[in-house]
Amino acid sequence: MEKWDLYTRHRELTGIEHIRGDKLPEGLFFLVVHVWIRNSKGEYLISQRAANRPTYPLMWECVGGAVLKGEESLQAAVREVKEEVGVDLPPEKGKLLFTKVRDTIGGRKFQDIADVWFFEYDGEIPLEKATTDEVAQSEWMDVEQIKKLYEQGLLVDTLDYFFSALGAETPDFSGVIGSTVSCRIDRPLGTRHPDRPDMVYPVNYGYAEGIMGGDGEAQDVYLLGVKEPVEAFTGTVIAVLHRYDDTEDKWIVAPEGETFSDGYILGEICFQEQYFCGKLCR
Repeated sequence: MEKWDLYTRHRELTGIEHIRGDKLPEGLFFLVVHVWIRNSKGEYLISQRAANRPTYPLMWECVGGAVLKGEESLQAAVREVKEEVGVDLPPEKGKLLFTKVRDTIGGRKFQDIADVWFFEYDGEIPLEKATTDEVAQSEWMDVEQIKKLYEQGLLVDTLDYFFSALGAETPDFSGVIGSTVSCRIDRPLGTRHPDRPDMVYPVNYGYAEGIMGGDGEAQDVYLLGVKEPVEAFTGTVIAVLHRYDDTEDKWIVAPEGETFSDGYILGEICFQEQYFCGKLCR
């Protein structure tokens, strides 16, 4: 019986224990890990799910799975690699690429917080040493081969971020973070998205006056730490959400002197950012 810890969308541990297969309580989340492994040839380790898997049988994916009760994310990443493909990876070599909070996307319920890990590894894949039978076979594949799997509908569809995020450079935002900006809020807290009436803004959302974003329009901002609708605000940029799959990054603005954890920020903006692939930069 597999047990998970449950978290708020801000990655706060609730103390609630969940048994895999039971219905998740509304508004709570569990942790999952995706683990991408690349060799010195630039190839990635891709595994085919066993035929007996209840979801996505015989489809291809990276190593991954749920974080167990009492585990840390990195511990789970290393454990999943050992269980699925028999490889022992040194934890200190792991790099967290980004985290995504997923609630409901396209009508599909996730209720998870996904940490995407990256390791470099050159060596054999001793599948016979795997401690589970979750994987039918594993292969090293280059980006073009993985793209063909995706085009053929053979790659797990939730891994489509691979083509924008893996290997991508993260811009330097040191010149932005810490700056003071004047914001106009055109979508105040509690209003609905103009094109998606089912989306209600849980934070104030607008743009930085006089600053152009990557899409040629005013730079978008999320305003955190202000619990009432406002039309204008001057605050400090405390972080940037760099979107790998879009032309514009999102600035995170807060009242002067206030700051928030990564988990809190990602939880506050997941209502919209769950539809994109991005990294929070501090």
